[in-house]
Amino acid sequence: MIYFDQSATSYPKLDCVKEAVQASFQIPGNANRSINIDMSRNIHRARKTIQTFFNCDHVIFNSGCTESLNTVIFGLCKPEDHVITTYAEHNSVLRPLYASKVNVSIVEHNQILESIQENTKMIVLSQCSNVTGEIYPLKEIGQYAKNHNIILVVDAAQSAGHIPIDMKEENIDILCFSGHKGLQGLSGIGGICINGEFDIKPLKYGGTGMDSYNENMPISYPEHLEAGTLNMPGIESLRAGIQYISNHFQEIQEKEHELLEYTYHQLKQLPISLYNEPDIPIFIIGIKNMDASKLSDILYSKYHIIVRTGAHCAPLMMKHLGLESVVRISLSHMNTKEEVDVLIQALKEIIEEYDY
Repeated sequence: MIYFDQSATSYPKLDCVKEAVQASFQIPGNANRSINIDMSRNIHRARKTIQTFFNCDHVIFNSGCTESLNTVIFGLCKPEDHVITTYAEHNSVLRPLYASKVNVSIVEHNQILESIQENTKMIVLSQCSNVTGEIYPLKEIGQYAKNHNIILVVDAAQSAGHIPIDMKEENIDILCFSGHKGLQGLSGIGGICINGEFDIKPLKYGGTGMDSYNENMPISYPEHLEAGTLNMPGIESLRAGIQYISNHFQEIQEKEHELLEYTYHQLKQLPISLYNEPDIPIFIIGIKNMDASKLSDILYSKYHIIVRTGAHCAPLMMKHLGLESVVRISLSHMNTKEEVDVLIQALKEIIEEYDY
């Protein structure tokens, strides 16, 4: 099997990640609730690892980027607020914005600053498109937002682990991330990184293991946004994945850039539609008169190649591209040129067999 769906979930998992998860099973008790403080120490260690990695003040753990974005959007915005976002966003940004009933401006990236109004509360945007693999510059937007007391919220689901992110340097106030993609962790883990002090209303209420007689959630981070039992195996997988990336970041970037260049060149030689020029190794393709789902089914059933098909939870980006459904091929440093060669040969055979 060849796995080319790294933008959805990383595979295979690193040995160090598997070992960290296994080790977490040996620790009895629960963080902040047991006399055994080993679990709490591990969570603290993971927070420090992530704080260093993203250069932020606070780290809140939850189930992933979708929960993070929902927490931030519903927790900071009121219906009378104005929020700016872009056509490149995932439904994890768009749907909470629609549901929150805020006044939303959906623009192109070069129109963000000119779209600011007196009541603009937030700019929320992805750092990298999950459809086209484009990386969007944030520093200038962040500096302008900072100067005008506008909150910059970044969806780093696709960028984290692939490119360096320094929140203070790039003027990012809040960063939402998933652990199971470029950060190499398990599914069901992610979080919110915060710089500065923002009063985010909790999305969930419940026990935190402390301040139990308080009718409200604790006011301090991270407990303010961490109701319930934390996902300890997931947190340990995330810590191990980020530690690995930190130790091998240059090597990872060089490998992924090499794969990007190689795959792009090979795909360009084929009589197919290649719809993007990515900054990270994500490629969206189509074959004339062939449904995208049929192409992905053939790649899997006949050649054991896993790709992703559909609109990729990014409806406005697909409309922007004038497409309804595409095959997405996404790679990481875990892939090889030899796997790309198998894909290219498979596409050649499909084109020849179906006479496209």
